[in-house]
Amino acid sequence: VAHATKVVLELLGMNLKDTTVAIEGFGNVGSFAYKVLTEMGARVVAVADKAGSIYSEKGFELDTLWKIVERRGSVQEYPGAQKLSHDDIFSLPVDVLIPASVTDVINEKNKDGIHAKIIVEAANIPMQESVENELFERGILIVPDFVANAGGVISSYAEYRGYNPKRMFETVERKITQATRRVMKTSLKKKKNPRVVAMELAQERVEERMSKKS
Repeated sequence: VAHATKVVLELLGMNLKDTTVAIEGFGNVGSFAYKVLTEMGARVVAVADKAGSIYSEKGFELDTLWKIVERRGSVQEYPGAQKLSHDDIFSLPVDVLIPASVTDVINEKNKDGIHAKIIVEAANIPMQESVENELFERGILIVPDFVANAGGVISSYAEYRGYNPKRMFETVERKITQATRRVMKTSLKKKKNPRVVAMELAQERVEERMSKKS
């Protein structure tokens, strides 16, 4: 998810260190996306879990927030941050919104309040295709879930192949970076919804492999 975010920002000519990010969902995917993006230099200004959201224009201190994660506490325990409701995170004026919790978390009730320029789908099906299409028509660039969050599948393959952790992470980074760049570059060039582009590219690859086997 972090590498997909980095790629789309590069394609748009945006500096990662000047980018504000909000992460909805702070379980395994969301918390590690936060950690890696912070280490990359991005400014994560808001995070949310089931209990609610927290916001800080300056971002958060990584070690302090990570200690809360490790003991399975709520992000709202973070000292000094503005406490908000869970759903408030969707309407914050950030550059990147990363839904990383459950299906349909972006929906008819909150879609109109979204101000982010980019959505990177860390959750599986965080919105219906109709909502996704509507947001795309509004000018919001969306990195599809099966492109951005495929790291788990790739790492499972790496484990099956017997890769050590270093090689596994390198494989995830390479494959996610290549896939995201190809999909989003084509989307920007053709002004076409990234999900449609990704599905077309996936179908082409499957048909190409099948033809080689036949």
